[in-house]
Amino acid sequence: MPLFTAKVLVILFCLLALCSALTLHHQYFPPKPELNHVPESLQVNSAKTVEKPAAEKSPVHSESVNQEKIPAETPAITETVAGNVPPAEKVQKENPPQAARPKTELPATVSRDKPKTVPETKPGTKPEPKPAPATPVGDTDLNSYVLTVIAGYKPGNYPYLLNTDYQNYNGVTEDLYYGGRIVAKAHPSGNRASHCSGITFEVFFKAMQARNRKLGLSPDDFNGMTFAQLKDFQMLWYVASGEKKYNNLAVAIEKYGLGKQIHNWEEAKSGDFLDLSRTNHTGHSVVFIDWVRDDEGKIIGLHYWSSQASTNGIAYCTEYFTYSGKGNVMPDHIYIGRVLPVSSYK
Repeated sequence: MPLFTAKVLVILFCLLALCSALTLHHQYFPPKPELNHVPESLQVNSAKTVEKPAAEKSPVHSESVNQEKIPAETPAITETVAGNVPPAEKVQKENPPQAARPKTELPATVSRDKPKTVPETKPGTKPEPKPAPATPVGDTDLNSYVLTVIAGYKPGNYPYLLNTDYQNYNGVTEDLYYGGRIVAKAHPSGNRASHCSGITFEVFFKAMQARNRKLGLSPDDFNGMTFAQLKDFQMLWYVASGEKKYNNLAVAIEKYGLGKQIHNWEEAKSGDFLDLSRTNHTGHSVVFIDWVRDDEGKIIGLHYWSSQASTNGIAYCTEYFTYSGKGNVMPDHIYIGRVLPVSSYK
C-alpha cells in the first residue's frame, strides 16, 4: 500500500475515533444549563402567568403547607417601612384628622337595625324638642280644695264660740294633727263649736292635706314645715302675735313660701282667704266667695263663708264697705292670701 494512502487512512481513523469519543462524552456528561437561560417554550409576557399543571405539583407545595415555616415579614422590609413613618407630631400637623366617611355596608355580623332609643331624623333637620313634663293632676291653687272642704259643713250644726281658754280650745270643730301631734284643739265638750280664725285655719289645714294626698305626698308636709313652724304659722293666722298689718293669714302664707298676697281686688277669686277689720274695732277671718258690686260695677262689699255670731256659727254671709253707706268694713284693712300649687312653693 502506498505510504500516502496509509497516512490518509490513519487520519480518517483518528477523526472517526475523536467523533465517537465526543458523542460518548455528551451522552454521559451533558452540558450544564446556564442559570439565566430560560427556554423559549417557557418565556411569557409579564402580564401573563404560567400555571403549573396539577400533575406536576409536589407534596411540598400542597395546600397543607405548614405556615409557621414562612416568615410573615422579613427584617429588611420591616426596617424600610418603619423608616418611612413620620413622627406623630408631624402626622397631626400635616394630616389633620378628617371625619370618618359613613360606611356603605356593614359587616354581616353587625345589625343594620337602628337602636330603638335613637330617634330617627331626616338629614339636615333638628330633632323636635321634648315636651316639658306635665303638671301632676291636682297640683293647682288650693282654692278648689278649699271650696270642696267648706261644702262639707252643714249650717246649724257648728255653733259659734269665742273664749280665751286657748290651752283647751282653738276654735276648730275637731282636733287637728300634724306629724302625730295636736296642732289645734276642738272644744272639750264635743259640741263642734268654732270661731272665725279657727274655722278658716281648719279649712286651710284640711285642704292642704287633701291636695297632698291627691299628689301622693305626705299629709304632714306643708312645704317642709316643722311642728314648731306650723304653730308659728297658726299664731300669725290668728293675729295673735301683734299688729294685724304684720300678723295675718296673708303674711303667714307668704312667710312660709306657700303662696302670695293679693293686692289687686280684681284678681281675687273664690277660695282665697281674707282678713278684714271694721270701724267698731273688730275683725274677721273668712273664705272669700265674691265681691258685691253696685249698678256701675264698683265693689261695695263682699260675700264670704266663715263662722260668726251673726249667723250663730258656720254659714255664708255678706258685709259692706264703709263708703257704700251700708256697712262698717274698712277698705284699707283688707288682707287677701292665696295658696299656690305645690310646684310654685318657695
